[in-house]
Amino acid sequence: MKNQNLKLKAIRVLAVILVSIFSYINLSAQHYINEYDTRCGAVSGTDYGRSIINRVDSGYAIGGYSYASACGIGPYDWMFIKVKPDGNHNLLRLIGTASDDKCFSLIQSSKDSGYVMAGYMYHQATSMKRATLVKLDKSGNLQYSKIIYDSLNSAYSQVINDPSNTRGLTGWDENNINGKRRNKILVSQYDGLGNKNWAYRYDSYVTATNISGSIEEANSICFQPIGGGNYGVAARTTFFSGLSSKYDILVMKLSYTGAIIWKKVYRFNIANPVNYPSAEPKKIIPMTDGGFVIVGSTNAYANTESDIIVFRVNASGGLMWSYTYGNTGVKEFGNSIITDAGSLVIAGYKTNTVGTTDALLMKIPLAGGAATWTRLWDPAAGSEAGYDLVNSNIGVTGGYAITGDASANANNAFLWRTDVNGQVTGGNCNNNYIINYRPNDIKLDSFIIQRRSLDDKSFNPTILSPNMVTSRICSGTADNMQGMEEDNINAGEVTDFKLDQNYPNPFNPSTSIKFDIPVSGFVSIKVFDVSGKEVYSLVNEVRSAGRHEVTFNASGLSSGVYYYRIASGNFNDIKKMILVK
Repeated sequence: MKNQNLKLKAIRVLAVILVSIFSYINLSAQHYINEYDTRCGAVSGTDYGRSIINRVDSGYAIGGYSYASACGIGPYDWMFIKVKPDGNHNLLRLIGTASDDKCFSLIQSSKDSGYVMAGYMYHQATSMKRATLVKLDKSGNLQYSKIIYDSLNSAYSQVINDPSNTRGLTGWDENNINGKRRNKILVSQYDGLGNKNWAYRYDSYVTATNISGSIEEANSICFQPIGGGNYGVAARTTFFSGLSSKYDILVMKLSYTGAIIWKKVYRFNIANPVNYPSAEPKKIIPMTDGGFVIVGSTNAYANTESDIIVFRVNASGGLMWSYTYGNTGVKEFGNSIITDAGSLVIAGYKTNTVGTTDALLMKIPLAGGAATWTRLWDPAAGSEAGYDLVNSNIGVTGGYAITGDASANANNAFLWRTDVNGQVTGGNCNNNYIINYRPNDIKLDSFIIQRRSLDDKSFNPTILSPNMVTSRICSGTADNMQGMEEDNINAGEVTDFKLDQNYPNPFNPSTSIKFDIPVSGFVSIKVFDVSGKEVYSLVNEVRSAGRHEVTFNASGLSSGVYYYRIASGNFNDIKKMILVK
């Protein structure tokens, strides 16, 4: 009898492990293309994805803007979408004013799992666009909003978070120069509570006392931890061209307090060009040597076309290499870049001669040169453009998550989830694309920049929660994974407090935890290691009465035994779970 019990116990353990393995396979192989459409009754909105992040509580979040004429706030509103690992959305917020508002960047707080968004909103009292910072809590509720309060228009293009939970932002701020309005670089820094540490406009000068009428607009900022912590800022400038639509790329390295460490302009060295070779950056990222990599677009080799430009600089701004990627008769645009296992991965789009646009994903070596591979999302109809990407943290096999906008039906935000080779595994969703490349001859230049301090003030936008419809455009393998992180999945059917055993258990790397609360109230669920050290906070907020489910993604933890504890009112319970990698 004892041997029989041992055999039954071994079978049960094996079954649990098999369930865990199959769950891991389904999760890590989940690749797809989804579209997200705000709906006002039967009326579709016009939606644009501009920023994507991995959520700390598993899944993704997308920031952008939406025109929902029948149920929105104004002509364009900021759009915030929470997306579950399976690609289905579970939260939509529109934020804005009665006028035109657009969001371009999104991050998540490392302290409270709230969300920070940046862009511009229209300030009714002054009839100006204002660079705007908005903080949402973990559930998407508005906590605070700050605007740059200068005399003219301004806008943010990107917000970042550093390890101390301090936010760096960049964009542009208008200056009145000899009766003409000219955009100049804007950079600011805020603490985790929304207090401004500093904000500066960086004005360009021909001489120390003669301000330039050129345009400088910053599109991207990154935090560089090497060297004690500083910022890299990538901007476009008309200082040398003198033409309103012809740009050179300007990179500035700033101290943590906003002082200029160095500034350099990277200009194409083309003898007697027919047209001024214009180039502008879209994203800057830090490198481990203290330098930066920048991606953007240029028409340097054909005035009516566009190529992707990628270049790397060292910690002093010296050029290490520069390449363009593009084909004759086609326009290619680079919008975002990340590092991955000794390579660089770029998201953007290409447009052919008849105007059809396809989202593009490309991998190149860390030293530049020929692309390792290039993929297009190329459905039979419509146009798609990629604007941002991340290394996906769903599963353990890696891959990428890209957002942008697509117009297969109405214009919708999308999520393109690929494997490490840029493909939707098991789905006929992508085309391969051969792209030519060439090294660039670049000369370095500079000009005088002086900074001026700017003020800010609190601002109270409107926030709404309209309906949204998720559509699966293309499916890859393992398309049977159920929705995760469901909130209030059986509202009104709960009569007592309860904490369920996580499932699957053992797990790798994610597991689901269900719990019941009979009355609305504050709920805390925390994860501890065997020493009693807290390693994760799953829930730390007010939840409505009902049955809830949350997902714990332990991809950043080591194998072993962990405990999760719930506290709500007078109810406390604790259970054990096992992570097997």
